[in-house]
Amino acid sequence: MWRWDQGRLNYFSVENIRRIAAALYELNGVDLRQDPDPLRPILQAATGLPFAPSHYRVWRNYARVFKVLGLASQLDNKLIVTELCEKLLAGGEQFFSYDEYLQHVARTFYCPSPAFQGYDTDAIQVFPFCSILKLLMSKALSGEVPYIDLEEVFGRLIGNEVTGLEPLERYTVLPDSGLRPAGDLARQVREMIVFISQLSYLSWLDGRLILDPTVLQGVSRNKLEEFARPLVRPRNIDSELEIQKISTVDEELEGAVDLRAPFGIDDMLFTEGRKIRISHLRTERNRKVVDYYFENCANKYLCDVCDAEVKDRYPWVSNLIEVHHILPLSSPLHVTGGGTSIADLVGLCPNCHRATHAYYRSYLAAENVEDFSSKDEAMLVYNQVKESYVEI
Repeated sequence: MWRWDQGRLNYFSVENIRRIAAALYELNGVDLRQDPDPLRPILQAATGLPFAPSHYRVWRNYARVFKVLGLASQLDNKLIVTELCEKLLAGGEQFFSYDEYLQHVARTFYCPSPAFQGYDTDAIQVFPFCSILKLLMSKALSGEVPYIDLEEVFGRLIGNEVTGLEPLERYTVLPDSGLRPAGDLARQVREMIVFISQLSYLSWLDGRLILDPTVLQGVSRNKLEEFARPLVRPRNIDSELEIQKISTVDEELEGAVDLRAPFGIDDMLFTEGRKIRISHLRTERNRKVVDYYFENCANKYLCDVCDAEVKDRYPWVSNLIEVHHILPLSSPLHVTGGGTSIADLVGLCPNCHRATHAYYRSYLAAENVEDFSSKDEAMLVYNQVKESYVEI
């Protein structure tokens, strides 16, 4: 069965993973038996997360988090960071984008995982994230709407005991096994789905994981097979050494397959050479995100900044409003309920949309940061855009 570390979604946010990685890198080689706990003050200061309860040592309660994220393991009672952890913090050409990081985890995480009890090198390896990607891709290639929900993950993937190693064709004919989500496993699998939905070409909307089908256009089936192919290596019987091994970045995983590049000059200016913000642009253009907004928004033809009623101005066009996600990287871990909240999306006319991106760039440059630190900060800056707009 699939397994994940449940109840800690904030620790699995891409915004916090890099912060956790930085703190662990600073602690590299520390003796985990030291008193007081050497991890707590540095991790709390770096992330702002509580690592509760305070009377437990951090490694005791959060080792599984660090291990499934591929950041660190324990060797000879010392915390040792992985190569993947170092990649997240490297600069220049060695810099790992969020997509590259998540893609590495998707292709290397397997069950039974060395991060949990019950690790067994003789057990069949199951790669949950590769299975999910292959089912979504097979749907898109077959002309279906490429989304899956928790019931389908249980009924078609877990219930049929897929491993992620099967060819794409196998996923087009998977029957419904009748297995349904229940109990603790249902929550674990749901949080796995939410975690991987942070890939830029996926979205977590209304309890469904949705693949943007446009990313597959012009990509060969062989390339798609490669993209979702698990990386199988000989396993180490020592689970702590196995964490280090699967978190090694070799040539096969040096870079994620880039399914879609930025869209134009303005997009390149927005990303400013950093691939981590391309996910914001992709989210705005994901057809299912757009559909969700227009199905649920009361003022679907009104620009949120300039109040222009574009449908009346251009009656020969059905709608010119573009959907803008207020928080770049649009982490699904900060939205409400089981999917994206309508409050996270706004409709903008093309001019205001481009101007909002320009304002974002100026703000981030002035603050000397790459991205907003939180959803609240993004909302604050977006409101500054609205307040700064001058009606002529």
